[in-house]
Amino acid sequence: MYYRLQNYCKLVRGAKRGAIYNLQTGKVHSINHGALELLTACNAQQLEDFLDLQADEDKAYADFLHRLTEVGLGSFFINEPTKGNEPLPSPQAAKLDFLWLELTSDCNNQCLHCYATSGPCTNTDCVPHERWLSLLTEARAAGATAVQLIGGEPLLYKGWRELIEKAGEEKYDFIEVFSNATLVTEDDIAFLKQHHVNFATTIYADNAEVHDAVTLNPGSFDKTLTAAKKILAAGIPLRIASIIMKANEHQAENIMQLCASLGVEVTPPDVVRPTGRGDDAGLLPRAYAKQPVKPPFYTDPFSFAKAHQQHSCLCGKIAITSSGDVIPCIFARNQISGNILSTPLAEVLNGPILKSCWQTTKDEIEKCKDCEYRYACTDCRPLAQGSDPQKRWLACSAECSYNPHTGEWKEADLCPKAASTNHPNGSVPN
Repeated sequence: MYYRLQNYCKLVRGAKRGAIYNLQTGKVHSINHGALELLTACNAQQLEDFLDLQADEDKAYADFLHRLTEVGLGSFFINEPTKGNEPLPSPQAAKLDFLWLELTSDCNNQCLHCYATSGPCTNTDCVPHERWLSLLTEARAAGATAVQLIGGEPLLYKGWRELIEKAGEEKYDFIEVFSNATLVTEDDIAFLKQHHVNFATTIYADNAEVHDAVTLNPGSFDKTLTAAKKILAAGIPLRIASIIMKANEHQAENIMQLCASLGVEVTPPDVVRPTGRGDDAGLLPRAYAKQPVKPPFYTDPFSFAKAHQQHSCLCGKIAITSSGDVIPCIFARNQISGNILSTPLAEVLNGPILKSCWQTTKDEIEKCKDCEYRYACTDCRPLAQGSDPQKRWLACSAECSYNPHTGEWKEADLCPKAASTNHPNGSVPN
């Protein structure tokens, strides 16, 4: 007799424990070391070679296999089943999909946490307008379907409208301007609506006192909120993002309530990223934190396959700074892959530095490579790098308290302890 996991289930080994990835339901089931070794043996031998299903000493193992069968994760076979698993979808070869164009480092705000260290009179712009225009063509030819104009403050860049017109001519599927919205005019709103442009902005509080203390620009809250309401009234899609730091750490709920009252999507604010001026421990909030990495984990066949070959977030994205540097993310300021003032974009996209970033998987990352959840867990490389004292690109995330070598979570409230480290019935999937 033989026992095998269903073809839609994948067994992943960690340093101490394992996991069964059910790609039919998407759920990832944690199993202990004994269960992991049992299923590994089942995959290589017939049951009678190492197990007596009638013996009392093997009853726990037999019960475990029966339980797996009951929940649809495995099956008994009289004859040896043919080897082979349900084929996974093959991820497309890595190619450009999304780009940020950081048009200017100049900004009328001076936000405490700015990742690009932008502000008034800090203009370090080097990219000629014609080069921005040609980049839109080159990026579209390379596969890009979405572009976001950012800064600094992109509305301070005189040619921003022409770039939107160019993106429209190149038939980008998604065009967005991310602005502090303090400079938006009625004419700008009419232009954005005419060209089907999305708009995004940032709000740091539900009141001027706190918001303006973050932007260091008196009156910025009123201007931003007024513009947001006009943009919504015009029927232009609007996103509102927010970052929490010490200066506004008690504003998270207020910000979400403000978004709800405006009728825009409500999402929990992010925490200040350790990049640019944000790389300051004094800015970190004490009363607010995002949800840490913790179970349950879920995935799907495409994401599972992609996680073996490509980074789940970075792959297919680039940002081009106002100095012409190409980086894989707006927060990955030191991962310079080339410069479009001296190199064609296609050459940068095919270069080893960017490819290495795009292909960074958790099989390379410290601690993650030993974790059974590595193909279902999200990852932010810039955040992990920025939070690491040595600023290592392959540092593990500071948001994860799991120790794959002990199979335990540091905080007791994050995940219930495994009932056993070796007995398979101690971790029967639900």
